[in-house]
Amino acid sequence: MAKKDKEVTEPAATEPVATEETTAQPAPTETQEGLQLSDLQIMMQIIDVCTQRGAIKADEMATVGAVYSKLKMFVAQTTQAAPSTDQGPVDSEGGQPD
Repeated sequence: MAKKDKEVTEPAATEPVATEETTAQPAPTETQEGLQLSDLQIMMQIIDVCTQRGAIKADEMATVGAVYSKLKMFVAQTTQAAPSTDQGPVDSEGGQPD
């Protein structure tokens, strides 16, 4: 008689039971930030460095270039539209001193 190999069954993976503690999402804090203009500028620098180092294939260049152009245009428009907060010294009445 031939011996039958015993089937090895792996124990079922136990999934954590969802409790109020595990399903509750953390409250947003002031340290969590969204996407900033500086992040977009950094993305542009990353794309620039990647293309200079040859990390992007030739057939991907058109797509990457289009995204880069959109980022560049958006950053330029946003920085022009943002009012400058550094207007120099201001007197007590809110105007420029004479």
